[in-house]
Amino acid sequence: MVLPLQSVFGITVFDSPTVFWIAPIAGVLAIVVSLLLMRRIGKMSSGGPKAVEVGDAIREGAYAFLKRQYKTIAAITVVLFVLLALALGIDTAIAFIVGAVASLAAGYIAMDNATKANVRTVAAAKNGAEAALKTAFYGGATMGFAVVGLSLLGVSFLFLIYGGYGSLFGNHAIAEAADLGRAAATGIVGMGFGASLIALFAQLGGGIYTKAADIGADLVGKVEAGIPEDDPRNPACIADNVGDNVGDSAGRGADLFESATGENIGGMIIGGLISAATGNLIFLIFPLIARALGIFATLIGMPFVKLNEAEAKHPMKALRKGLLVTTIVSAILFLIATIFFLGNMYLYFCLLSGLVASVTIDYITDYYTGRDRGPVKKIAKASETGSATNIITGIAVGLETTALPIISLVIAIIASYWFGTQFAIQTGIDPFIGGIYGTTLATMGMLAVMGMVLALDGFGPIADNAAGIAEMSGEKGAEETMEALDAVGNTTKALTKGFALGSALLAAQLLFQTYSQETISYAAKVHWVLPIEPLNSSVLIFNISNPAVLVAGFIGAMMPFLFSSQAINAVGKAASEMVAEVRRQFREKPGILQGTEKPDYGRAVDISTKSALKGMVMPALVVLVVPIIVGILLGPIAVGALVIGATLTAVPLALFMNTGGGAWDNAKKYIEAGNLGGKNSPAHQAAVVGDTVGDPLKDTAGPSLHVLIKLLSTLSIVFIPLFINLLHLI
Repeated sequence: MVLPLQSVFGITVFDSPTVFWIAPIAGVLAIVVSLLLMRRIGKMSSGGPKAVEVGDAIREGAYAFLKRQYKTIAAITVVLFVLLALALGIDTAIAFIVGAVASLAAGYIAMDNATKANVRTVAAAKNGAEAALKTAFYGGATMGFAVVGLSLLGVSFLFLIYGGYGSLFGNHAIAEAADLGRAAATGIVGMGFGASLIALFAQLGGGIYTKAADIGADLVGKVEAGIPEDDPRNPACIADNVGDNVGDSAGRGADLFESATGENIGGMIIGGLISAATGNLIFLIFPLIARALGIFATLIGMPFVKLNEAEAKHPMKALRKGLLVTTIVSAILFLIATIFFLGNMYLYFCLLSGLVASVTIDYITDYYTGRDRGPVKKIAKASETGSATNIITGIAVGLETTALPIISLVIAIIASYWFGTQFAIQTGIDPFIGGIYGTTLATMGMLAVMGMVLALDGFGPIADNAAGIAEMSGEKGAEETMEALDAVGNTTKALTKGFALGSALLAAQLLFQTYSQETISYAAKVHWVLPIEPLNSSVLIFNISNPAVLVAGFIGAMMPFLFSSQAINAVGKAASEMVAEVRRQFREKPGILQGTEKPDYGRAVDISTKSALKGMVMPALVVLVVPIIVGILLGPIAVGALVIGATLTAVPLALFMNTGGGAWDNAKKYIEAGNLGGKNSPAHQAAVVGDTVGDPLKDTAGPSLHVLIKLLSTLSIVFIPLFINLLHLI
């Protein structure tokens, strides 16, 4: 039996709400570290003039796209702000704007620093693999610390402004203070909604942009013309490298910003229930404390990212050391926090279950996407008999990749829920609420390593860009090093997508329970009767024999497929235009391939930009409008069923797309490394075709599904008053 720690060791649990200030302090620290890393990268050498010229072209293209994209997003955001203010009140609308602006800032910072670090990574590569790896890693870490810092500061201060200060430091009884704190956390759910919506636009638009350029560059350049991927003769190569930044950097920065934000807010709402039941406000604010501890752990883990001579050909080992140390330090800090703040080891095991899940997903993703791993070699081997067998094998591997991650996450949910119920039984509170808090802590445990995972993710597009710059500029001594780091970057990007999806699944559990609790709470205020479990007033009933519930569940299950179809179709249309443009330039300007004429890079950049802006709006609006219509017509229970249905299909679909697409990509790179005939062999051409099939899956639709899951959850919470009030009127 695991007893409360104070019963075993005589420890006095520190329950003062002043520990709240650990969170904003950690947020400030993270932003300061990000700024210091930016300054360090800015002082590094940019390399030769040709590399600087290519790097500047990529940076200008990225800025041009982001400027046009942000104008489109800003117009939609202003309209939604007005609608939210009219429908739900100015407080919700302001929280929405704060989340939206902060999400845009996270994406901008990620892109800005990536376009500075890429060319400096090329220059560093001349001094060896470790120098290049650290430059790219520090560029990624800049994004990681900026994102987690902005999220923690934003949630902390908005919570204080919306009533959290009075809850923690006012003269209130504990039960009243807990209710005030929970109300404050509920009031800022709009911030999570704003962050999620912007992240969807950023990820979707960036994904369409990058894959249109990538597919055009591959199909015409590699397959038809037989020139390298980043050959300066290819008109789409600049657009391709721009896409890495606006998709993988800006898009992912906004994506994980909204993950951190939404899950912190949901965790505080659930924590408020535990605080009211136990008389301890620590449970209300502990999700913020857990995120702060993750920042400290990431700072300790950073110095361990280094290469020795024996690992020069396996740079992933250096990156994994940093992640492993961060995980271990997080576990130690969680133990200390459990002893002095929470006072019960069952809750520590909840946190550990999330940490273990993050490590497990890392290794599973590496197994399926690592360039020298069995599944990638299987796809590469299938390429010897043509494109069809490559695609068939790639689909089979992608479908297989759904099993182990889901099993790992399910185990984490079940384990954390059980540990939470045991804590509740010891404490004398409702076991169901304790179990929910257990899954909340598992989510916080998984997100503790977010800063390091984001650094690894930022490493990917920087290494990819650097490899392209090295090839286009003809920098001697850098190309071989950058090819190895580029292949590792594919794995780190796949790892981050797996992590983002894992956090989305745990967040879905957390946010759905938040939705249930807030629906019950609001219905009680307006005296509206909901279907509640007779033996437990905290549990909503979703009866699938009710046609409204069943219909909404099916609509939700369909939405990820419809959304993915729209996203992939947008890539297909844009890629067709890009292929036609590259062919036109090769046909009308034969001097391009001979090296006597310069391609028109600007035309290719313009095609990707227009296609991305056009293609990102409709899928995002579908996700926004459908649940609101369902809620207005069928009520809050139907919306809950819709969210369940969407989550159940989006998670395996995204796993298939993300990990399967990563395996396709590295199968191509495995052949390019000199295996199975090497570059320009029949196997290589088949692998390039397979890679283009996987491109819109892993970089457009798949990552956007992470955001879709959380957007549906935060949206449903924000609009609870609208759904119930309209149903009440009917």
